[in-house]
Amino acid sequence: MTDCVLGVDAGGTKTLAVVASKDGLILGVGKSGGSNFQSCGQEEAGRQLDLAIRQAMATSGISHNDLLGACYGVSGADRDEDFDTVRRILKPISPCSEFNLVNDTIVALRAGTDDGVGIALIAGTGANAIGRNSKGITLAVGGMGALTGDYGSAGQLAEAAIVAAFKGLDGRANPTVLSEMFCKHLGLSKLEDIIEYEFFDLPRGSLDLGSLAPLVFEAARQGDEVARNVLRHAGMEIGLAAMVIIDRLFEDTQPVDVVFGGSVFAKGSSPILRNTVERFINSRHENVNFIKLLDEPVLGAIAFAFEHQGWTCSKHTMDILGASFKSYMDCHPKKG
Repeated sequence: MTDCVLGVDAGGTKTLAVVASKDGLILGVGKSGGSNFQSCGQEEAGRQLDLAIRQAMATSGISHNDLLGACYGVSGADRDEDFDTVRRILKPISPCSEFNLVNDTIVALRAGTDDGVGIALIAGTGANAIGRNSKGITLAVGGMGALTGDYGSAGQLAEAAIVAAFKGLDGRANPTVLSEMFCKHLGLSKLEDIIEYEFFDLPRGSLDLGSLAPLVFEAARQGDEVARNVLRHAGMEIGLAAMVIIDRLFEDTQPVDVVFGGSVFAKGSSPILRNTVERFINSRHENVNFIKLLDEPVLGAIAFAFEHQGWTCSKHTMDILGASFKSYMDCHPKKG
């Protein structure tokens, strides 16, 4: 068996593990639930990581001796203390005793660029903005939950839209179709009943804010100005985070790749959020290349694992990995 590496993208909603050979072939894939220890706890994070890794190793058919290295891109790995926690979680379950550990946004950046240099803007379950320059210096702005400004995440957009809907109902702002849309989606007779989700006894169960985000995009697509403003505000905040990174990591005239990733950017039915981000950045830095992430971020983890072994990981190699991954998933649709 040829030499192989393991790459893992551990997000807040799903964990994807992939085993790839030195020649760029995907040999095994494993998938499990979210493994951000900050939201699910250390024990559950370890369980989900272990499940995905074991699946990937089992389906690859290789032994641990054939696995030369691994790279883990893990959400929740933000501060030094967080990295220490994730290393403790990984130590007993990683097939390789030595491994690379980075934030999951960094592997998305590597998956979307030729060299892992630029900025990745992620909007999905959570949101993050991280940059990396040619010297390997990285910088993150926000990205550690609501208290740091989780702009663009599904939950942040939904919460901002709920507040805007209440303002429209009580006269503090213009009315919006969001009120009716939220009530219909949640089965409420009136929007004010949504506060019952925060009652101690939780008669309605927990409120999945993220499930409301698509309604914000749909309302914006239909022309609702309140919904559009929610997306515009989040877009400006994301753009501001990106500009802080550009100003600190890159020269004034230096070209910068900006990668958009995450389910919110990928699935939003209105382009307003991304368009606002692009306009904000373009008005302050003229040499920017905007990229929509098409490959799974886990391929960025594979790329880092390749490079750590001293293997070439050019654009051609990434194309081979991308094609092999697609072929593998086409043959194993339940892994998607």
